[in-house]
Amino acid sequence: MKKGRLTRDTVVENVVFKYFLVFLGGFVYSVGANIFVRPLGIYNAGFVGLAQLVEYLLEKIAGRPTNLYSVIYVMFNIPLLILAFKGINRRFFIRTLLGVGSIAVFGILLPRPESPIIENILTASIIGGITTGAGTGLILLAGGSSGGTDVIGVYLSKVKPNASVGKFSLVFNLTLYTVILFVNDPEVVVYSVIVMIASAMTLDRIHYQNIAARCMIFTKMDGLDKRIMKETYRGVTEWEGRGAYTGDGEHILVSCINKYEEREFMEIVNSLDPHAFVIIDENIKVKGNFLKKL
Repeated sequence: MKKGRLTRDTVVENVVFKYFLVFLGGFVYSVGANIFVRPLGIYNAGFVGLAQLVEYLLEKIAGRPTNLYSVIYVMFNIPLLILAFKGINRRFFIRTLLGVGSIAVFGILLPRPESPIIENILTASIIGGITTGAGTGLILLAGGSSGGTDVIGVYLSKVKPNASVGKFSLVFNLTLYTVILFVNDPEVVVYSVIVMIASAMTLDRIHYQNIAARCMIFTKMDGLDKRIMKETYRGVTEWEGRGAYTGDGEHILVSCINKYEEREFMEIVNSLDPHAFVIIDENIKVKGNFLKKL
């Protein structure tokens, strides 16, 4: 697969656009959290929800509103940002830093209404979940994350093939909502779960990690299959083929990936065989043992 030649300006424009997506995602997330979710007294999922819980407990002790959840959220993410820098990669770290920062800044700048702007709690929960999910999706689309469970899940998926952000987030949120159940009414937990479900469904429609693709590679170089399996934890099926025109033998490799992994796959292929011929089919249906890492 041969694509147009990338220029320095094209690369810069692409990076700037992705940074814009991160800030836009932080703004959209904060709109959902501050305008729709927090005025209801219900909780977001993940580390934002944990920050809300800590803020709630501090307000109970202080006897007055503190509006510290953005500060608490940043404090929780400091060790995770270090993990992103040391355990994942620099690009992910920078965009996660911007994602966490934008959510925190917009969380402070956007005022929380004293009373819900939508009186129907179910409607407000669904809208809040959709909005926060869209914000998180935009940040992930740009190659970063909103911090918290995303960072831990990405790290675990790199060091443990069977780990994923989804699995870790599920365990974390179940634990979080169990704790919330002991300090709030059950109704609060029910609507918080509705927010989480609406957010997850929206995220699933936006995030590239959920778009499956088939990658077929034609190469004369040995060892590319081992490199792919070692660095991506994706399985590879290999055939021995022969060019009809040249009669030369070649390896035909097939692997199923998600769209977010396309760049990493192409970097591996190009580093070993810049002349490899690659075909990528997106939006395919995959059944069976296919690992969704995020």
